[in-house]
Amino acid sequence: MMKKTILFAAMLALSGQAQAQSRDAAPAEGVVIRTEGEVRVKPDLATIQAGVVSEGKTAAEALAKNTPALAKLVEAVKAAGVASADLSTSQVALTPRLTQPSASSSPQPRAPRIDGYEARTGITVILRDIAKAGPLIDALVAAGANDMSGISFGLADEGKAKDAARAKAAESARARAELYAGKLGVKLGDLVSIVEAEAEPPARPMGDVRAYRMAAGAAPIQVEPGEITVSAALRTVWRIEK
Repeated sequence: MMKKTILFAAMLALSGQAQAQSRDAAPAEGVVIRTEGEVRVKPDLATIQAGVVSEGKTAAEALAKNTPALAKLVEAVKAAGVASADLSTSQVALTPRLTQPSASSSPQPRAPRIDGYEARTGITVILRDIAKAGPLIDALVAAGANDMSGISFGLADEGKAKDAARAKAAESARARAELYAGKLGVKLGDLVSIVEAEAEPPARPMGDVRAYRMAAGAAPIQVEPGEITVSAALRTVWRIEK
């Protein structure tokens, strides 16, 4: 009998907890709002990706050409005063060059033939002084870079801009909830749920420098960073007063 009494009391306690949690949870019916806030700020970082593509009859020959060429790029970056922590290897690849035999050379299908190799290595450079981006690109090309995938811009510390975007998202959430409630003739109740959602990745300005200054004597590049967008998204749930 004692065991049954204890079990019954435990079930009552659990039932009470479940009811309390149910009261505190987001209502099944309410005003659900998803908002985004955005701010535009000037970037203070530039990221440059550059590399060297070398070819050879054998894999060893392609690598033998590529290794010293990449070393010259690293020297150019260090000469520009870039810290070691802001320089990293971003690509190392060795691929065969394939030639497809012509259909007329044999009545039977033939496998592609390897007629050489391509070695491709790249570096990623973070510049904390955007004014140095143009001169560094010039120096990399002069040092032998023949594969440049672009330049992108960002922020060293995104926290302040992110908080400003969050504040805009919060202000918009309340304003929109009040708008819907007023237009639909209901009374807006308490805010019962706040969830920070993933905002759409903001577009980062990027310049295309793949074919930049491949010819000798080209004019120095002018880098214009523009502004970048930092965004935050919010999902809120509001009660509807009965």
